Amino acid sequence: MVVKRNYWLVVGTILIFSLFLSACGSNSSGLQSNGGTPGEATSSSNGDSPQTTVRIGTSSSGSPFYTVGVGLSNIITKHDPSFNMTVEPVGGSHPNVFALQNDRVDFAITNSLASYDGYNGIPPFESSVDVRLVAQGQASIRQLIVRKDSGIESPSDLKGKTIIGQRPAMPEIEQIMYALLDSYGISKDDVNIISTTDSPEVIEALELGSVDGALFPASLNAPTLSEIFSDDEFKLISVDEDKLDSILEPLPEAIQKFVIPSGTYPNQDSDVFAFALNAYLVAQGELPDEMVYRLTKTMFDNYEEFTTIHNSAKDWTIENSLTEPVIPFHPGAIQYYKEVNAWNNEIEELQQSLENH
Repeated sequence: MVVKRNYWLVVGTILIFSLFLSACGSNSSGLQSNGGTPGEATSSSNGDSPQTTVRIGTSSSGSPFYTVGVGLSNIITKHDPSFNMTVEPVGGSHPNVFALQNDRVDFAITNSLASYDGYNGIPPFESSVDVRLVAQGQASIRQLIVRKDSGIESPSDLKGKTIIGQRPAMPEIEQIMYALLDSYGISKDDVNIISTTDSPEVIEALELGSVDGALFPASLNAPTLSEIFSDDEFKLISVDEDKLDSILEPLPEAIQKFVIPSGTYPNQDSDVFAFALNAYLVAQGELPDEMVYRLTKTMFDNYEEFTTIHNSAKDWTIENSLTEPVIPFHPGAIQYYKEVNAWNNEIEELQQSLENH
């Protein structure tokens, strides 16, 4: 009798456990329906309307690209709930283009150089990436910061100094550094060029005095730079205006000259010439035109709301988006620009030139 009771106890336990697993499996399937294949219409949580799953790749959490990506995701979801948006903090700009190539994300916020390198199959990319432009935003500046006690008053004084001029995730840092030295007639062997992995590491090295200066990436009015310049221990070094063209000549066309206006930062009493890349919102080229059109339209139709998410968001305008692109636009974005009469013959000719490049 004991054996028989134990048998039915085991059978009952197995039955209850099976029912539990079945219920969990059903719930799991329901969750997956909102995170299915990108571009695929899936049931919304309330079953009222289909949703389109969209993943946006950004830089690391807390970065301006991440903040803009999260804000854009929230605005798109709020005003077009048929989108099921998720934000993926992939890392730097080049890793985001790799994520597009590997189908990890559908859209990404990158800098113009990463998009340019990907589209043209320039290392670190082994082949061309099917990446297309949707919109352009703020400039991401590459500026030379030095300690005031370093004795550096001009790039011509870099010989014999220790400078942070490399970052694996940002190949343009090294490219600009070497072009800068070459223009001033300084051998790279005469400068101790240090590599770092992120901006906090650069700031720490500058504050500790373990380096004399750094080629530093940041948006205009970056709070980090406002903070360090308020200490009056650091300063921006301007590139001589007559050297700009010779420095830019060997660099990719995605890198442009930029003027940091006087008074942008504490104790900055003159304009500073530096270099910049534009922020890009890009998409996989194979994404449906309708999806890209709807996202572009929702973004610009709610521009005023978009500008409240970060002070750099105000630069994501239609005018900026159509200024000197270095990769072709996605057809879905073009559809929107034509709809608002922003697309013209000049940009169409440039589009054709980029596609045939």
